Amino acid sequence: MAGTAAHLQRDPHYDPLAPDVIAAPHTVYRRLREHRRVYWHAQLSSWVLTGYAECRQVLGDTDAFGSDFRRMGEDIPEALLSVQTLDPPAHGAIRHLLVSALHARSHTAITDTAARLVAERTAALRGVGRTVDLVGEFARPLALRTMCGFLGVTAPDGPWLEELSNAIVRSMDAGLDPSRAEPGNKAKAELSRMVSGWLETADEGGFIDAARTAHARAPQVPEAVLANSLRSVFHAGYESVSRLLSNALARLVAEPGLLAHAVAEDRLDALVDELLRLDGPVQAAARVCVADSEVGGERIRRGDEVILMLAAADRDPAVFADPDAVDLTRRKGLHLAFGRGAHSCLGAGVATLQLRAVLDALHAAGIVFEAAGLAEYEPTATLRGLRTLPVTVRATRPTR
Repeated sequence: MAGTAAHLQRDPHYDPLAPDVIAAPHTVYRRLREHRRVYWHAQLSSWVLTGYAECRQVLGDTDAFGSDFRRMGEDIPEALLSVQTLDPPAHGAIRHLLVSALHARSHTAITDTAARLVAERTAALRGVGRTVDLVGEFARPLALRTMCGFLGVTAPDGPWLEELSNAIVRSMDAGLDPSRAEPGNKAKAELSRMVSGWLETADEGGFIDAARTAHARAPQVPEAVLANSLRSVFHAGYESVSRLLSNALARLVAEPGLLAHAVAEDRLDALVDELLRLDGPVQAAARVCVADSEVGGERIRRGDEVILMLAAADRDPAVFADPDAVDLTRRKGLHLAFGRGAHSCLGAGVATLQLRAVLDALHAAGIVFEAAGLAEYEPTATLRGLRTLPVTVRATRPTR
């Protein structure tokens, strides 16, 4: 969660890094929404929005609410300028470049690669006679291999990448803990340098190669913005997707009959949509108000920061009946797990493919997971994910 400074006084309604909030944030989100859907949070010096309609309003209005804080005179380091942080019209050129590169990739090839990698890693779980950590042994290596295959590059060194990636995730909460900002900015710059090298060496046919070709037709996009944007694609494809898979697997551990029920009802796509809504890792997104506006009956002034609690909006009972439950008959596509508007997630399709591939592979392998210890969440507020998910693996039937 972005912010100018963290205050010593903890907020009485929402303390994002408190251990109980890290462990079970949705109860706190619900209480905050019931207290005030548009809430001034003194610690963050920001408005916090927990309602679906309010979040949709801000996401869809780039004239009044920006991702580029330079519009309010802030000095933004070069390493932070990317498709995620630029606003229209500058945003349009890099977004178009990346979308063009994405369309150049074969959808079938992406699907087949994801399915193959998931099937290999799932099959390896069968017959394991020990406790397995589904985070470190399944979700994270799977997301990394899939993303690097998609990009057309060799996977970077594990410990080095973990250190940088974790610094970036922690820096998302710099508004709560300013000490996290500088290490995150340095990590982003280092990963951008790695991506600049990839632009020279990436395999033909991968996303990096397609972006390189698209950039030749769009020289107005600065090299640094391209490298930073590809870094964002890589980091989200690794960190956000691995957390999505881990969160979804945690639900399957807690609700062991869920996958079989979805298969029996021929509603796997509906299950994917509900897992995205309920267990998507992105909890919040930040915007700055650049034109006085009204949201949810509150006057938002130019210069005010706004924190959109997307995970809270996705459980707003005004939109989702029985919002905490998996409902396979629910209308699909309403959730905000991938955002909306100009800054909606470019990798939404690839992330969805991977989650669907995991569900298909678990069913095909005929295995279920049983908890073998306490699941532990990372102490991060903006991007929610598990540190460990220990399970035992049980085969329910032979592979088909």
